[in-house]
Amino acid sequence: MDETPEDFEKLDAAVLAESKKSPAKTVLICPQCGSRNVTYWLGLKAGCQYQCKDCGYIGAFVIEE
Repeated sequence: MDETPEDFEKLDAAVLAESKKSPAKTVLICPQCGSRNVTYWLGLKAGCQYQCKDCGYIGAFVIEE
């Protein structure tokens, strides 16, 4: 796959939007075990990925409360 400047602009915008989220306002919950011990893990072409520190779940789907 060839990356275009538009791909990088979209990635930059997504990373910037994610970094502006306040952790105090958003609680992430693991969809697998229900734990609140979830952190931002990775964000490239696959989109934002999160990791549960309790059960090891890694994925894009988390519950935000």
